[in-house]
Amino acid sequence: MCAFSGELPTAWLAVFHRFEKRIERARLRVRVRLAPLEDLPARFDILVVPPELRDRAGPLAGNATILVATRLDAGRIADDLVAQIERGDEIYAEKADPSAPKIVTHRGMEEL
Repeated sequence: MCAFSGELPTAWLAVFHRFEKRIERARLRVRVRLAPLEDLPARFDILVVPPELRDRAGPLAGNATILVATRLDAGRIADDLVAQIERGDEIYAEKADPSAPKIVTHRGMEEL
């Protein structure tokens, strides 16, 4: 989960896309989402926030791991996260089956 507050900064959209593409390249069954910090879903395992939201994110993260990233270091942090997931030490994700059908659920125009 990549979180922001207020208006979505362009740089933060780039961070989200870096994480999304890196997870996709690793072929992991992980969904990367973008949401306002004030409207986070009930369940998520990792919360990626910009440095200025670190303090506000702590109480909202619950048991989730908080990663602090900027546009400049998002690639490295995403690579580190994928390596950690692939090792399976603290967090684990299955590999996606490229031949499996993709099931997508929509609410209005939003993909869930």
